[in-house]
Amino acid sequence: MSKKIYLFSLVLLALVFTACSETEEVGRYDNWQARSDAFIDSIANVYVGQQNGSIPVTDEKERLYAFPDPTNNQTIYVKKIKKGEGKESPKYTSTVSAHYRMSYFNGDVVQQNFTGAEPTEFDSPAEFSLDGVISGWSYTLVEMKAGDFWTLYIPYQSGYASGTGNDGSLQAYSALVYNVKLDKIVER
Repeated sequence: MSKKIYLFSLVLLALVFTACSETEEVGRYDNWQARSDAFIDSIANVYVGQQNGSIPVTDEKERLYAFPDPTNNQTIYVKKIKKGEGKESPKYTSTVSAHYRMSYFNGDVVQQNFTGAEPTEFDSPAEFSLDGVISGWSYTLVEMKAGDFWTLYIPYQSGYASGTGNDGSLQAYSALVYNVKLDKIVER
């Protein structure tokens, strides 16, 4: 009788372990590369829909613009949220001052130098040379003017690709969403 109870207990325990392994929760970053590609494809489909008129744009802040990234044959999509007062755009070799928020396509904020919906006078911009940042930034910020506030949708190939950033803290193959306000051109 004790052997049957022991055997029954082992079978029951095995079933519990099997059931637990079948109901494991999907990880937040599972299938990340495919999900990043699907996100950018969905943005591209909206852009194409806007271009052929099947998706009417009633609010100019919702219109998407496309900028080519010649370094890897990708397209960066942009929403122009607010127009600035600046007259000139930076060059590819310019140093600029900008506010930014970088998030993954799923909304997880990764880096930022402002915390509200838009930067305020209390937030400090970062300075950097456009030829020293990811190509998704380089080829879009050269189109901005001081004061412009844009949202950039950057495919991973124009971001950090299969890498994890300079400090290793980024998820590889990440499509990125940047909210960028060009503060000023520091040096042309």
